[in-house]
Amino acid sequence: MVTMRLLFPILHKAIPYEPDGGYYLVLLVLGILTILSFFFPIRQPVWQRQVYILLEIVCLLLTRIFSSIGLDLFLFLYFAKSGFLFRRRDVIITAILTCITWHFALAWQIANDISSPIEGIKEQVQENLQLIQDSPQLFVVDIIFNNLVIFIPISGLIILLCLTLVAEYRSRQQAITLSQEVELLAADLERNRIARDIHDSLGHTLTSLDVQLELAQQLYKRDSKKLQPALDTAKLLASQSVQEVRRAVSTMREEAFDLNAALLQLIESLSSNSSITVKSKIDLPQLPLQTNRQLYCVIKEGLENIRKHSQAQVVYLRGYGCVDALILTVEDDGIGFNLAKPTQGFGLRGMQERVQLIGGSIQWDSTPGQGTRIQIRVPF
Repeated sequence: MVTMRLLFPILHKAIPYEPDGGYYLVLLVLGILTILSFFFPIRQPVWQRQVYILLEIVCLLLTRIFSSIGLDLFLFLYFAKSGFLFRRRDVIITAILTCITWHFALAWQIANDISSPIEGIKEQVQENLQLIQDSPQLFVVDIIFNNLVIFIPISGLIILLCLTLVAEYRSRQQAITLSQEVELLAADLERNRIARDIHDSLGHTLTSLDVQLELAQQLYKRDSKKLQPALDTAKLLASQSVQEVRRAVSTMREEAFDLNAALLQLIESLSSNSSITVKSKIDLPQLPLQTNRQLYCVIKEGLENIRKHSQAQVVYLRGYGCVDALILTVEDDGIGFNLAKPTQGFGLRGMQERVQLIGGSIQWDSTPGQGTRIQIRVPF
């Protein structure tokens, strides 16, 4: 649009503006700026970005000093471009220095125009008025061109600014919506984690405690002499429940958790409260706290299932680290179960979820009458 405005008086001699060297300078500057517009050195070194913006501003200053046509609107475009290439402080300094230099050039040009002889100015005005009377239509077209040169760029910048603000608003709304969805998902995951912890820690112990208390009630009605062993067992289960709560709280607060020692305590507790013999060989490497905690809960759940359902006499527990993964196996000689048959409760699903949380995999191998084997693999 600016180029068309500059070529218009050159192509139509009747327009009351005689093209001079300033017109051709502006055309040259526009050509240079057009070439520079094909490059945007956002990934280049700082000095190259500074030279890029400085070259564009110097070209505009030349049009202000040596031409009556100042490309003032382009300054705002290059200020906006500098916002992508410079730091905030450099953008402010560039705008201030350019503003000062630009107005000095404008003052110099006005001083030169004022110093021109008054007779020459009157003669030029008379010639312009005569040309306007001779070609009023072209004069109107020239005025429209002048207005369009200002109107179109400013309108485009304002429209782009408004569209940018609208897009930013929508992006913020989407970010808020996604944030809310993430919070809901995190809350759901936390609820699932708490449900697993309650089931794996207190669930089994409290169930056994309830059974023992019910047994104590029946024995009290029949034979009070046999009541004492049931009460002792109930007391032991209550103590284990308290220990489970303390262990869960301490695990969340501690920075280290010795999985080898915790598994040995778990085996000792199982052996003392049942007729099951546990044969173990555990030599696990040091793992992250979260991994240790999840593996402990998985093994605890597996041993509890064996105690309650398998009718096993011997349990084999092995744990070791190989080249690229940690391997844990739990195997019993019990009655086994049918893997294809749906199971009630949350035990097996909770075990699988815990192993998946630490990036591992779990595999069950069981046949009715031939025991059960569980293998857990966690890559390093």
